[in-house]
Amino acid sequence: MILPEDIILPENFTLDDLDKLIITDDSRPVKRVAMRIGLTCSFYMRDPLNRNTRLAMAQCADDYQQLVGKHIKCFLNPYSGKDSGPEPYPEGGINLADYIQQQDNIEEESFCPSFYGDEDPYVAAPYGLNVFASRNTPPLNKNPAYFHAVFPFSWLKNKDGEGAFQTLMHQWCKMLKPFHGYAGVGTILSMVSHEVDRVIHLVYPFTRRFPGIDIDIPSSVASKMARGEGPLKIKGVNWLTVLDDQCFEQLGGRNAVLSDLEEGFKFYEYEGGLLIQAGPMPQLGDINQQHIPRYYQQLARKLKPIRMSFPNGHRLLKSPNRQEKSNTEATNEWLARFD
Repeated sequence: MILPEDIILPENFTLDDLDKLIITDDSRPVKRVAMRIGLTCSFYMRDPLNRNTRLAMAQCADDYQQLVGKHIKCFLNPYSGKDSGPEPYPEGGINLADYIQQQDNIEEESFCPSFYGDEDPYVAAPYGLNVFASRNTPPLNKNPAYFHAVFPFSWLKNKDGEGAFQTLMHQWCKMLKPFHGYAGVGTILSMVSHEVDRVIHLVYPFTRRFPGIDIDIPSSVASKMARGEGPLKIKGVNWLTVLDDQCFEQLGGRNAVLSDLEEGFKFYEYEGGLLIQAGPMPQLGDINQQHIPRYYQQLARKLKPIRMSFPNGHRLLKSPNRQEKSNTEATNEWLARFD
């Protein structure tokens, strides 16, 4: 088992160094990359059955294909039906906006295309996209829709200006109008949910060491956002954090949340919400050095009243040592890491 103190980053490490940081799953005859570090984003929309929401998700997915299509190797094709497996990615991609406009059947079919940056979808590839909006069937239709995309740090090379990632995230927010989201440095896992469940214990040492590295399983997060009868809950913060006006209202309004934040924060408006940048650059932090990213911490403390927790028996993380603590306890402790 990897321990937090076993993780060594070079002094003055670069983004190239982070792209090379991978964890391999050696538990099977075919060794696969189970985890890597990269740029990640997840956005959550309140109504998965709204036609405009589903179209916006498709348009953002088409945008992702335009940006990185040459790196996509296979995908789950919504035209092929829910029981089909991954197919080779076609040259020129697939138009998901056309699919929504012509064939989307909200009553009977969930909208759930996935794109993989490796011929083997179980690999944690540097590129990938996972989209989900439920069909009109309880209980999934109560969960928010989500849009989850990943990039390697090398994607930033040769981009115009210093804000390519923020600009893209802001563009997607304007299209998706999410109620919550987060983007920045995170762990990249397989886009196949049962594979993630099998290898998620490998992520645990990173959660213990680097508070600024996000851990995300959007399907699990979405299911806990809608738990209970009250308003939807949020997961937390990253370098970029998204909140809509309803979230701000639960917290006493925008001024109550934003008025006394440090000058290092930046704000990007979209219709019905705000994208918040916590500091000029992403921060990993390091518990071993008593370094907690202070901008992240300031914002997280403001948002604590509407943050989710996982109920007993449910979890986002899995400890390799079952005697150390329950998986639910480990998950909720990580969600509260900036308190």
